[in-house]
This record gives sequence, C-alpha cells and structure tokens, in this order.
Amino acid sequence: MTLLRFSMRRVGRMVATIVILVPLTFMLFRAVPGDPSAAVVGPDLDPSIAALLRERYGVDQPIGVQFIRYVANLARGDLGISFHYKQSVGDILLNKLFNTAVLAVPAIVLALVLGSALGAVAAATSRRGVTDAVLRNGAFVGRATPIFWTATLALLLFSYRLNWVPSIGMTTPGKGVVNAGLGMFASPDFWWHLALPLLVMTLYFMPEPLLTMRTSMADVLREDFIALGRAQGLSPARIIYRHAARNALLPVVTLMPALTGTIIGGQVIVETIFSWPGMGRAIVDAVNNFDYPMMQGVFLLTAVMAVVVNGVIDVLYAYLDPRVRLA
Repeated sequence: MTLLRFSMRRVGRMVATIVILVPLTFMLFRAVPGDPSAAVVGPDLDPSIAALLRERYGVDQPIGVQFIRYVANLARGDLGISFHYKQSVGDILLNKLFNTAVLAVPAIVLALVLGSALGAVAAATSRRGVTDAVLRNGAFVGRATPIFWTATLALLLFSYRLNWVPSIGMTTPGKGVVNAGLGMFASPDFWWHLALPLLVMTLYFMPEPLLTMRTSMADVLREDFIALGRAQGLSPARIIYRHAARNALLPVVTLMPALTGTIIGGQVIVETIFSWPGMGRAIVDAVNNFDYPMMQGVFLLTAVMAVVVNGVIDVLYAYLDPRVRLA
C-alpha cells in the first residue's frame, strides 16, 4: 500500500471518529444532573427576562431540536455562547488554545529531544553503570511522582521561597505586555513567567521517551549491523549516535498517541496551579461554573486535537517504517 492510500484511509478513520464524537459530546453534558439554564437564569429573575435568556441560549427547546441546531452551528464553526463569559465559545477557545500551545508544544519538543538524547546516553553507558543508573532511576522517580506535587513544590521553592520567578499568570499586570498574540514573545516578562511551568511540564513528559529510547537503543546495539560497524573500525560515537540512535527512534515516535491523555491531564493541573490562561484552566473554570457550552467546546476541541495528533503520528510512523502500511 502506498503512503498516499494509507494516509487517505487514516483521514477517513479520523473523520468517522470525529462524527461519532459530536453526538457523544453533546449528550454527555445533557446527562449531567441539574438544570443547565440555572447557570443563566437566576431564581429571582423576572419570568419574561428568564424566558428571553433561555431562548437566546437555546435551552428552551427539546433535546432533539437543540442537537440539530448544535450540529448546524458547528458546521459553520459556531460553538455557541458561553454562559459565564457571555462571548462566543470559539473566540474564547482560540485564545486559550494559543496560550496552551505556547506552553505545551515547547515542553513536548524539549521532553522528546532531551529524553531521547539522555536515553541514548543511558543505553550507551549501561555497562559502566553509574550514568545509566542515575538516568534510569531518575526517570522512574519522575514517572512515579504526581505532577500536582511537583508543580506545587516547584512553585513554593522557586517562586515563594527564592523569588526567582513569578508565581501565576503569563505576564505581570501593569507592565504593558501584549497579553495575546505574537507580541508577547518580545517581552522578557513573558519568558520569566513561562520558565517554571515549562520546566515542570518538560520534566513531567521526559521519563517516557527517556526509558523508551534506552530500551530501544539497548536492543539496536545488539543487532548484527552494529557488530559489523565495530568490526570495520567505526568510532563508538559514530556507531551509537549516527547508526544506533536513528534506528532506535521509531518506538519514541509511537509514544505520542499513548502520551495524549497524559499531556492533557498534566496540562490541566499545571495550568490550574500556575493560573496559566489556557485550555486546561478553561476546563476547570467551565466545570466550576457549569458552563456547558464552554465544556462542550473544550472537550470537543480537545478530543478532535487528540484524534488529529494520533492520525498524524500514524502517518509519520508509516513514512518512517513502510512495514506499517502493510498491516
């Protein structure tokens, strides 16, 4: 099977999954006990005003009619109006998604790069013992440590005790920093705020690629072509980092789909602890405010992102390893 045909099949599965997700997401929040209109209409509100508000937010219609309107609006890119913010959910989430990407993407890239590099070092030095033991056991400890504990401890130590970095937010109020968009990247204040949550997220994601790379490298170093390279007199560094590491990277690529849930869960916790205005914080705020248009939008967008990331990783893996296309 060609890569194009494999990619088209994978895209078809992605579309089918998203089509199934839409009604599931819609019904999930209607199944929650309680009156959703209570988040909009207070008990002491004038009945005529309450009726207008229910009509505006579409909660006065039967479930079937609400679903049809929801799908029709979704086809136009309209995720509804937030009960809490009184704004378009799509506009709010676009800003939240950008803020999340600013934190999550560098953390994931750094974790994969540093984890893979340290995993290769651990495998290459496993016979000597000390370096491999430190890296391996450090990874085990990092994987076993809850991220809320790590984030809280880092906040207490580096922010409140040492006062090296700010404690909350993306920028310091009153400093005139652009709080959204590319303008904030030119501000040292933004990087000052980013440093600690980025460090916590990177350390949280790093153990899996490190341990996976170490195991994969150990297997590759026992292959015949490695023994042949040694017999030809190639330097150990060239054998390890040019030949063995490149072949050992394939299992690391497959980590991304498996880490999707971990990434989302860690993002929610870190953004809540550091008051980072991203998707993770939006999930918590939407649940606390019973803002189900916002909850629908956040969970649907998160699910779609997870499906798309998994699809892209599958195609990338098929490109790196043509045997996958035959499965």
